[in-house]
Amino acid sequence: MNPQAKIEMNIDFKKYKKIEDRKLCPTKEVDAEHFMEPDLACFYYFYPKRFILDAENFQKVYNCVHCNACLTSNSRYFLKRRLHQAGFKSKSTEIMLESYRKFGTPFHQSKYRLKIPPEVSKDSDTLFFMGCLSTIKVPRFTRSAIDYLLSKGVEFSVLETEICCGLPLLDSGETEMLDALMEKNREIFNSGYKRIICLCPACYDLFDNLYTNLKPELVYIAELFKPLTQKRTETLSIQHLCQLLNRGYQYIIPQVEQVLKESGFKIMENEKHWCCGGGMGIMHIEQTIEKIARIRVNDFQGELLTTYCPSCYHILKLFSRKEKIKPKLVDTFKLLTENRVE
Repeated sequence: MNPQAKIEMNIDFKKYKKIEDRKLCPTKEVDAEHFMEPDLACFYYFYPKRFILDAENFQKVYNCVHCNACLTSNSRYFLKRRLHQAGFKSKSTEIMLESYRKFGTPFHQSKYRLKIPPEVSKDSDTLFFMGCLSTIKVPRFTRSAIDYLLSKGVEFSVLETEICCGLPLLDSGETEMLDALMEKNREIFNSGYKRIICLCPACYDLFDNLYTNLKPELVYIAELFKPLTQKRTETLSIQHLCQLLNRGYQYIIPQVEQVLKESGFKIMENEKHWCCGGGMGIMHIEQTIEKIARIRVNDFQGELLTTYCPSCYHILKLFSRKEKIKPKLVDTFKLLTENRVE
């Protein structure tokens, strides 16, 4: 089955309405016709017997990028599980599950597309967990993060092969494979590691909230940011992270902005936060995600555009090129690495 509804794409993305005139929910903004209101999703969560398992609700429940601005992502995950168990499955879910069976990731491979530098420790009790999107889809972004940690004297090791955190399974309503995957990861993490540094905010949120009995301390990488000693002067737009802002970690965002300001960057104040569209990567509702992303990239002004989320970076890299925006996309790790040239 295909949950993607046909939506109108024939708009001028560069002249779309300002953020303050848009709906809070980006999915509702671009496709209100096939959107389930937050109060209704919450109602069905508490009264599941009232939820009709049919194609219409399948389309509406899956039509969500899970930015959680409405705070009902958990309700929608629950409804997806009910639909999944009733046989309403996306075609992309079936393909993804086969990839998980073969590779342990939602992609058709598990091999890293980046070379781990020899300076990375082989036996540190701090694990740098990169995430499958980071190592397979955006290897340069991930290498920038590794180089940043090394430049700050952070000792860490990486796994020879990572197993996905499981978010795509949660997003798809699949639970049986998710439970088995989490158990494998839990065994690895509890095998002697004292700290886990997460590159992907989705991994960080999932480990923090869904993984029970996890022994190591969890740290999100942005909490390790430090200002540059050699100051920069460029104007900078930032795509902050929905997984932080809307899932209880919003305190990290002003910390990141402060580090960038102390590094000399002039932060552009002309765009508020709005989801890039990449909350699920690019899965299930590709047209919806593309429309959100094309609108979002045209919000940014200044000389540089940055983000510290692999999913955001993946989306911004793809659609900033398609929209030919002026700011140059540079990941935050590269910006904050001393003497690093973009």
